[in-house]
Amino acid sequence: MAFRAVGRVAPTKGFLIKLRKRVEFFKMGAETLEMKRDKLIKELSALQGRLIERKELDKEMMEVYEQLKVAYAIAGVEEMRKAALLSQPFLVKVKTTSLMGVEIPEAEIVQKGFKPSPSIQAPLISALDGLQRMMDRLIDVVMLEAALERLAIEVADTMRRVNTLRKVIIPEHERAIKYIEERLEEESLEDFLRIKKYRMLKRGV
Repeated sequence: MAFRAVGRVAPTKGFLIKLRKRVEFFKMGAETLEMKRDKLIKELSALQGRLIERKELDKEMMEVYEQLKVAYAIAGVEEMRKAALLSQPFLVKVKTTSLMGVEIPEAEIVQKGFKPSPSIQAPLISALDGLQRMMDRLIDVVMLEAALERLAIEVADTMRRVNTLRKVIIPEHERAIKYIEERLEEESLEDFLRIKKYRMLKRGV
């Protein structure tokens, strides 16, 4: 007899023991995955609480945009070009940390793009400082959203694996165990009746 999640089943005591060990292993695996799922959901919920940072960033971007418009109107094109020439590459180093097997990205700013200079007018310096702060926040939000996405994918995958174990693999193995137990019980009864019949014939009953 064959079971979809087990394969062909041999109704023997040896195979029965093997299946029982498998079930114990699968149950332990399901419990471990459930613990992982709960931990990931907790971390996911904590990060979701920070999504307000995205709304704050949107507001900050509009404020910086207005500051830049004012600075441009005051300083003019040449001053903006001067500030651009004094800028440097904005460098970010991205690394990952592992959380329950999930690679979570983290960013570190190693070089900022703007260095204040006395030769630049104050309104433009203020606007560029605001732009720099906004870039810092933007990187934080991007890392947050990347972490949320990876955790959500891992939670869904873990839940799928738990459901497969709990609803398919373990029940199929338990049905196979029951089938073997019933077959062994039938064989044991047949052997008993056969021996009893043999003894009765031997006694001439």
